[in-house]
Amino acid sequence: MASSKNTTPPWQPAEDVLALWPKQEGKPVSGSLINGLGNEKVHNPVPVFWRHDGSIAHGEVMYHFLDQVDADERAFAARSYKDEIEAIPVSELASQEAENTVEDWVRLVKQAALDAGADQVGICRYQPEWTYSDRPQPKGEWVVVMAFAHDYDTLKTAPDVDSLIEVMDQYGRAGKAAKYLTNWISENGFLSEAKTGPNSEDVLMIPAAIAAGLGELGKHGSMINREFGSNFRLSMVTTDLPLATDQPDVFGADDFCLNCQICTNACPPVAIVPEKQLVRGETKWYVDFDKCVPYFVDNNACGICIAVCPWSRPGIADNLVRKMAIRKERLG
Repeated sequence: MASSKNTTPPWQPAEDVLALWPKQEGKPVSGSLINGLGNEKVHNPVPVFWRHDGSIAHGEVMYHFLDQVDADERAFAARSYKDEIEAIPVSELASQEAENTVEDWVRLVKQAALDAGADQVGICRYQPEWTYSDRPQPKGEWVVVMAFAHDYDTLKTAPDVDSLIEVMDQYGRAGKAAKYLTNWISENGFLSEAKTGPNSEDVLMIPAAIAAGLGELGKHGSMINREFGSNFRLSMVTTDLPLATDQPDVFGADDFCLNCQICTNACPPVAIVPEKQLVRGETKWYVDFDKCVPYFVDNNACGICIAVCPWSRPGIADNLVRKMAIRKERLG
């Protein structure tokens, strides 16, 4: 009888990536430790990978990744979204603030975000601990967070170049929407700053999106939205427009992740662990940077975990939400 044991050799990083990995006293520098893994103290995040100027320990690895991406003609063309975002004219701040009630501003800014191209939008009060340790705090007390859904059939080809292009297309859509929304706010007389990914440079978007009611954090380190699953990207705008916060949307994704092992088993570098971990004073889901990033770089991006997530499959999330609600009711 044939053995059912998996004999596939474990994935190993490419030698060129290992050669570029930063070292200290002859040992590889851990991006996870930089990120605060195992640290009981609450502190602002330290940049680990995405920085335009390369001012990070793993900057050479990042540049190597970008060079590989640019070597593909289709991927290089898709990266032009950054130039398109930069080319959007910036509106001047109106000399006088428009007057509205908080309730009206909430309604108007959400509609403006949807008109700018967002698929979902939420609002929360900005928290200083979401700012990277080497960057100034952004302008404004409030943050408007927007979600932009991928085409699932394209994303599920990950780590194929088609999925990478789809991700860049959605980052482009997200960045443009943030610029358009920023202009709308400025034209109404209030300060605003657009934050776009993946090089947001100064802020963490996922904690803001969770606080703004766009979903829960998943085991794979990405968010799970009750409609899109993990199949979406983010951008946001900070502002002093008078707003009110939405509430976090707790619909059972976190409980589901406690028992689900699909993304853990599907991850080639085994970067997704089955238990939550302590990161900067908070116990939460965390993906091993030192395993995930080398695979990501070797394959010119990834996204397998969000593609295989059961919540991401179209038409599935609503059913899962109902099942988790029934389960919660039974458990009391």
